[in-house]
Amino acid sequence: MDLFFSDLLYLILFSISLPIVMLIIYSRKSSNPNLPPGTLGWPVIGETLEFALACQREKPAKFVKDRMNKYSPQVFKTSLLEANMSVICGASGNKFLFSNEDKLVVSWWQRLMKKILCFPSVFDETLLRDNFKPPTFLPQFLKPEALQHYIAVMDSMAGEHIKIYWSPRGEVKVFPMAKKYSFALAFRVFMSTADPRYVEMIYHPFQILTQGFLSVPIDIPGTAFNRALKASKFIHGELLEIIRKRKMELEQKGESAPRDLLSHMLSSLHENGDVKSEMEISTQVSCLLFATHHTASSVITFM
Repeated sequence: MDLFFSDLLYLILFSISLPIVMLIIYSRKSSNPNLPPGTLGWPVIGETLEFALACQREKPAKFVKDRMNKYSPQVFKTSLLEANMSVICGASGNKFLFSNEDKLVVSWWQRLMKKILCFPSVFDETLLRDNFKPPTFLPQFLKPEALQHYIAVMDSMAGEHIKIYWSPRGEVKVFPMAKKYSFALAFRVFMSTADPRYVEMIYHPFQILTQGFLSVPIDIPGTAFNRALKASKFIHGELLEIIRKRKMELEQKGESAPRDLLSHMLSSLHENGDVKSEMEISTQVSCLLFATHHTASSVITFM
């Protein structure tokens, strides 16, 4: 009995002292004079909770503006989704980032986002080689002279979208409607998929997928992370069907098959000459849908 109470006392003391030690270590790390001003928040979770709440209220910019006013209008440090980071703000900050890509800064995806967006086998590969980059031919595909072929399609889809979703309403919430439009447009431009019912079927699980980016990474039924993984599995299943169908079209029709982004992906090779797998292409399409979805929708909203 004495041994039991002795072990229990040690356990209680350990439980009390461990968080204190973690806080001391964490505060020492966060007080590095070479880092920009700011706070890394709580151990492990950082400021993820504050950022998630701001996003839930549809005011993510307030999270940034509050810290710009408190710490620095140019750059501040924070910690989100288990990763410490610096947030560079303003026109000069944007110029620095975009003029130094692959020089002083490199594109980076958080582990949780990779886990949700990637096909499982591709996720394991990205952890080993940390090579999570867009297709090398993408800049050529998105040149102004290439995009001008899609102007008529964009204009037609915009008019149809406004007629169906905007005109019948007395009040319109622009951002959700803009997300629907940009998602449908991405499907049309990237994969020549124009069926609105099919795009709508993919759109809902895609929203569940993006909600998982700010979730606690616990994969048990009922959690946002688990729902996001299930949505990702469903989306990749549909993308694989589209990819396989297009491969057959390219083999049977040759040059008469649609020449969109998906066709370019299927005909491109790795730098070492290897053919890209269907799972890799599915992952790249999923990432491009995500990358264009929120950025394009935000621009449309504020136009």
